[in-house]
Amino acid sequence: MTIGFKEKNIRRLLIRGPNWVGDSVMVIPALREIRKVFPTTIITALVLPWVSDIYKISPWVDEVLIYDRDGKHAGISGRLRLVRTIAKRKFDAALLLQNAFEAALLARLARIPIRAGYKRDGRGWLLTHGVLVDQSITKLHQIFYYWDLVDQLFRKKRIGLEISKNPVKIQKIYNNSLPLKNDLLKTGHQILHNEGISFNGKLVGINPGASFGSAKRWLTNRYAEVLDRLIKEQNAEIVIFGSSSELTIANEICQYMKYRPVILSGRTSLSHLMALISFCQLLITNDSGPMHLASALQVPTLALFGSTNEITTGPLNPLSVVLNKKVECSPCLLRECPIDHHCMTEITIEEVYQKAIKILQKTN
Repeated sequence: MTIGFKEKNIRRLLIRGPNWVGDSVMVIPALREIRKVFPTTIITALVLPWVSDIYKISPWVDEVLIYDRDGKHAGISGRLRLVRTIAKRKFDAALLLQNAFEAALLARLARIPIRAGYKRDGRGWLLTHGVLVDQSITKLHQIFYYWDLVDQLFRKKRIGLEISKNPVKIQKIYNNSLPLKNDLLKTGHQILHNEGISFNGKLVGINPGASFGSAKRWLTNRYAEVLDRLIKEQNAEIVIFGSSSELTIANEICQYMKYRPVILSGRTSLSHLMALISFCQLLITNDSGPMHLASALQVPTLALFGSTNEITTGPLNPLSVVLNKKVECSPCLLRECPIDHHCMTEITIEEVYQKAIKILQKTN
């Protein structure tokens, strides 16, 4: 049953987006559906700085409002400054895709008259249009968690739930979802050229980090051996991606290697990272934000899963392959492994290498 509000009454809509890169990608299908419901409404995304580039290139968002949580919006005075900024925009409604209590509180303090979102994290009383979480949705891919909120608010049919049962439609769900402009692609190409990438061999991107925690990460010495073999046996050119905090992981991989890859960890913006990934014939990655970017960009992906669940957060494009050993304690969803990390240590070098070359052969 539709419990939402009419499009004709909403001139300005605030969407509070999730805080993580991967979640910001998985929310894209919901954004597309929101735009279908509100074709003429001015849609503003309130997001943290490090995910803002995803929303800036989105064709379904009109403007981006930065929530500088660690800067000018830090602390109580900073939060009140943000409230005043939001209030000045005179939004007619707020749709909270982020789950946090704070998201609802900020919208209430900014006196946004309609506040919609899932009734969870103790925030139901702050919402004018609260939706109970259907527990069956939590067993599906996370994109349907966000999509179902839109369906329950605005539609008589749960379209996302129907699509979740169709593997062919699921594989097309990210089509044209991250449109990169030519200027951005040219910048990405120039960055790779300046780093010595010739584009004569197969360009393989590596994302060995995972900001959620070390439980998601495959071993650095194993990454190193796979990369050396790809360079030597497959004429691959290797680029390692990651945040500045993951530079030590990239350097550790290099210490084990015989050949020298390009390290771009901590040296790219999120928009540049998207452009760089788009040039790759393959991305080898842990469960991470860049994995989701590659999935949305339709880049062939080899995803290594251990502590997390590929059913709910795995890559969706048809060019993706997931390696998961299905040990008894997985998925534990922990940041750090309290025992021996065997969900990842059981993934062998040979398995990753063979899967990688099989994917590369298909991209020729």
